[in-house]
Amino acid sequence: MPDEPTPPVDAQPLPPELERELITFWVQVSSLLGYPRSVGEIFGLIFISPAPLSADDIVEKLNMSRSGAGQGLKALQDIGAIKPAHQLASRKEHYQMQTDLGVLIKLLLNARILPKLEELAQQRATLDATVRAQGPAHLIQRFDKLDRWRGKTAPLLALLKSLS
Repeated sequence: MPDEPTPPVDAQPLPPELERELITFWVQVSSLLGYPRSVGEIFGLIFISPAPLSADDIVEKLNMSRSGAGQGLKALQDIGAIKPAHQLASRKEHYQMQTDLGVLIKLLLNARILPKLEELAQQRATLDATVRAQGPAHLIQRFDKLDRWRGKTAPLLALLKSLS
């Protein structure tokens, strides 16, 4: 999918309330995925921006430290949520959203979701073996229910893995 065309410089600014709501939405998404608030704020700001932003733009707009902005930008680049956007008249690095949803989902699955699911599956298997060896009966029954649930969700996990 080609990059989005550069919007006109005279694009209308968003009302401050809508801007806050949109950034808050992305903060909640990032929190759900286990990222700090600053990552959601940075992505939200890049999401609403009509043009690519530099780290200095982000620091100024979000009132955050330069190192915090740098760490957030790195995290977002690592999962593929943003990408560099070269600006002809500037020596500063600018960033824009990854507009190819397929790339974003693939990178996010590989960077965050699938490794965590694998880690949790290993922890569950270890706990299951310990409970089966040591009892009590009610926990064995609960792990049996977890195993049945795991069997029912296996097709969904296979689908997620096929996307990555």
